[in-house]
Amino acid sequence: MTFIVHPPRGWRAHATAVCMGAALLLGACASPSSTPSASAVAGTSGLAMQAPTISVPPTSVGTWQELGYFQAPWLAGDAPVPVNGATALTRVAGLRRDDGHWLAIVVVQQAPGAVAECPAVNELHIAELGRPGNGCLRARVDADFDGWLKQQHSVLYQWLDGRGWTSRPRAWISTRVPDAAGGALESHVLVDTRLMEPTTRNNIDFLTGGQPAIAWVMRFAAATRAADGGVLQVPPFPFAPSLVAAPAVPEAAPPAASAPAKAEQVSPSPVVTPRPPAPAARSDRQ
Repeated sequence: MTFIVHPPRGWRAHATAVCMGAALLLGACASPSSTPSASAVAGTSGLAMQAPTISVPPTSVGTWQELGYFQAPWLAGDAPVPVNGATALTRVAGLRRDDGHWLAIVVVQQAPGAVAECPAVNELHIAELGRPGNGCLRARVDADFDGWLKQQHSVLYQWLDGRGWTSRPRAWISTRVPDAAGGALESHVLVDTRLMEPTTRNNIDFLTGGQPAIAWVMRFAAATRAADGGVLQVPPFPFAPSLVAAPAVPEAAPPAASAPAKAEQVSPSPVVTPRPPAPAARSDRQ
């Protein structure tokens, strides 16, 4: 096993390549290959073989939901695909905030008996793989910056967006490994970046803030390699800050006191003095 060690930098600030049976690029995309308590989120299928089930970690923000089991197109768009049409065995789970905002979407796909090579190396420093067939690991911090996800993984982008599972900001992590049946297993995570990065207050925080994210990505890659035919154990995200909580609903303001009625000035009615009765007619003039 070989590592390339760079000076610690935030995963936003530097593209880091790591080989641990996989290659990681943070902030860009591509990598090589040779030929590869949690509560369980269950699914059902009439197929003899299924994609791994997804087991999710506890969370203090939002609720994990099973989003279904599908036969779908192969969703990665940066390398050859092992299936034709919508035939890839696919399972999806999501972490949703109470206000409907998706904090994370996890997708796992399996193509039994069909080989899918990893993307070609693209301007990366890659250490030698310990042995062939270990697979590849890629990540991008801001997946939607400059339309990157839509351009590079348009099938994934459209497939999720068409089901209402799109929220931003989000990072993209994906790992592809060979399965025991000579096929391919690939997982994707689209996750709110605030679950992966700490709040930075100074240069030291910024330069070291990417280390928890790198550790999480490596754990997720290991979980994918171990999920063949079983369960994908999603590691707990490094952070669950209050920033990802739903905005507080402002309390209803007390009803405004009605303005006092404006007094209307009324002029008093004039006093009318009754006229005295007319004197009786004189009898000598009748």
